[in-house]
Amino acid sequence: MRILLSVGDRGKAGNYLMYLKDLGDVEIITFDSKIPDGDYDLLVLGGGEDIDPKLYGEVVRYENVEVERLRDDFEFELVERFLLRGKAIFGICRGFQLLTVFFGGTLYQDLEKEGFKPIHRGKNGEDVEHRVIFSGVFENYFGLEGIVNSNHHQGLKGFPERLKGEILAVSEDHLVEAFYSKTYRVLGVQWHPERHNSPISKGILSFLKLI
Repeated sequence: MRILLSVGDRGKAGNYLMYLKDLGDVEIITFDSKIPDGDYDLLVLGGGEDIDPKLYGEVVRYENVEVERLRDDFEFELVERFLLRGKAIFGICRGFQLLTVFFGGTLYQDLEKEGFKPIHRGKNGEDVEHRVIFSGVFENYFGLEGIVNSNHHQGLKGFPERLKGEILAVSEDHLVEAFYSKTYRVLGVQWHPERHNSPISKGILSFLKLI
């Protein structure tokens, strides 16, 4: 399998490379690069900055919203190209949020300010673990619930109907944590499997081999 990994900083790609190595050969790309013409099997969208709220019809509402519009536009083009070629796409954290917006969904710009529990990011910006409830194919893989790691302050608000997908996981405070579209071969998770050595992280890799 040939994998194209989009990240904001090549220097922070190590965890992704270690995580994805069992799937195949990984090539890193950043938004200041030219999109390659290679025949890839999977696009992986990594974590990073917030998505520009203008892309889902809002303005920046909070001081802690940090965007990189060039990266948003670049990754939108990547997603379009992979969809046109019928190739699989996997979004992690920011990548999950970018796919949400690409397919017409909206985001909470700051979870705690909008009423969610402080379970999605540590007080000092570190990863935290929390429980999720699984459904659909993830329930088949992982059972009814499991523990994942998170480090984000935004989340899915309006489900992306154009995705034609299903919700695979929700947090205990009812935030959508994962979705999958068989139609478009798109999987997204809000947590960071590349930084969490768990059966769930390993199971996601197994699932990616099949989509």
